[in-house]
Amino acid sequence: MPELRVGDRTVRVDSQGFMVDPDDWTTEVAGALAESVSLAPLTRDHWRVIMYVRRYYQKHNTAPMLRAICKRNRLNEGTLRALFPTSCRECMCKIAGLPQPTG
Repeated sequence: MPELRVGDRTVRVDSQGFMVDPDDWTTEVAGALAESVSLAPLTRDHWRVIMYVRRYYQKHNTAPMLRAICKRNRLNEGTLRALFPTSCRECMCKIAGLPQPTG
């Protein structure tokens, strides 16, 4: 199984780069995951969205839809897609340490 080195830690990821165990997530891991998709450094707006996505997942056991993310974070979809330009929802979930979203 692939691994991601973060400092002195090793985090297991699947073949698509999504974390195997979301409990291994830290802000440092998020930074490394962001670098892996060429999205670094993370800004305050990135962190606001990432933390919302994590909280939503912890409560509902699924990733939020883009519309909910936009509404909750007072962003329009264009701004959200500019923050996470490559496969927006997948990119957010990957950096937030969540499984690959479905649907």
